[in-house]
Amino acid sequence: MLAPPVSASDFSLNSAALADLQTAGAPAASSPSPARDWTVMVFVNGKNNLESSALMDVNQMELVGATGKVGVVVEMGRMNGQSEGDDHSEGDWTGVRRYLVTRDADTARINSPVLEDLGKADMGSWKELAAFVLWAKANYPARRYALAMWDHGNGWKPLDPANAPDFYHVKGFSLDEETGREISVPQLAAALKAAGGVNFLMLDGCNMQMASVAYELKDYAETLTASEESEPGVVLRYAQVLQQLNARPGMDAAGLAAAAVRIYRDYFVNTAGDNEGVPLTQSALRLAKMAPLRARLDAWAAAALRAEPQVLLAAKKNAKIFGEDPEFKDLYDFVELVTAGTAQPGLKARGREVMEFIKTELLIENWAQDAASHGLSIYVPDAYDPLYDGLAWAKDGSWDEFAKFMAAIKGPAPARP
Repeated sequence: MLAPPVSASDFSLNSAALADLQTAGAPAASSPSPARDWTVMVFVNGKNNLESSALMDVNQMELVGATGKVGVVVEMGRMNGQSEGDDHSEGDWTGVRRYLVTRDADTARINSPVLEDLGKADMGSWKELAAFVLWAKANYPARRYALAMWDHGNGWKPLDPANAPDFYHVKGFSLDEETGREISVPQLAAALKAAGGVNFLMLDGCNMQMASVAYELKDYAETLTASEESEPGVVLRYAQVLQQLNARPGMDAAGLAAAAVRIYRDYFVNTAGDNEGVPLTQSALRLAKMAPLRARLDAWAAAALRAEPQVLLAAKKNAKIFGEDPEFKDLYDFVELVTAGTAQPGLKARGREVMEFIKTELLIENWAQDAASHGLSIYVPDAYDPLYDGLAWAKDGSWDEFAKFMAAIKGPAPARP
């Protein structure tokens, strides 16, 4: 099934939709101060070929479960039996359910109580995501909120209809194979805005730690944990994250973000986890630093437009890339290569400023198997995609102009702007 055509309404909330969502999730005005330190919300979209991994990860969450200090709620969807890799365990139920995750040692079956059965809810809809977060906040209020988005991902790019019906090489996040829909990056921001934001956000999917993604979400979360690289199918870490949060429920969003990266690292380094041949990365960002980064990068890009063409070509060719998309480059590595290659003092100085800001201000924690992976990727295209113009990163800054220039460089002497 092809995704429906994109319209303006897909990328923004009208006032009626926003009011409806907020009213549906609003707690009573007389609600007491919350006793929980955190409520962890996990949006587990297994309505695709990741169904078995979805069941596995929710079972891992049950090894710790909710406590008096940390609430844990899950919205999980399963396929209708027609997906490649369909899982028939646990009674082969289908549809979408909401759970309060309770503790048990049985990793073969989810025993947590089903709080709501939502039938064929569309987990590729930003409105469904917003409704889940509002519902969780209303029913499990806490001092801080963590949201993990769990599914396929591929950076900022939306579904490419040319790939359908091959849904296993899609572009976007949270693909619901039953509906053919997914949540675009602007829609993810709209959902978080409607739900009032969260403190900690984890995008548990491939290639989501991108400058354009983080910038879109900067006003709706304090921290973002994600991977520059493609992620392996199995990363058993949810129990460890919940365990650390229960041990230190007073930790802030930056502390949780750093812990999540270290737990990811330790799973593969200390237990020799199977990475399926995929190079591994995980990083945590302070989202409040994305606007200052954009300002510094705008100044760098303006200077780089006047750089030696061969220097830009060499950086474009040699910068670290991620996943199957050669247009996703490590930002620090790309800037470092240009800085090392240019003879222009001004560009060198601006390059050093950008790199220092990434290391000391933006990054909370970074881990990667490859030294060229520094925690944030960026779009450096061979052929510019006009959909990029719809992102806040492009509207507010000038990287889109630089990306178009980079796409136009085909030889040793491109025309200068």
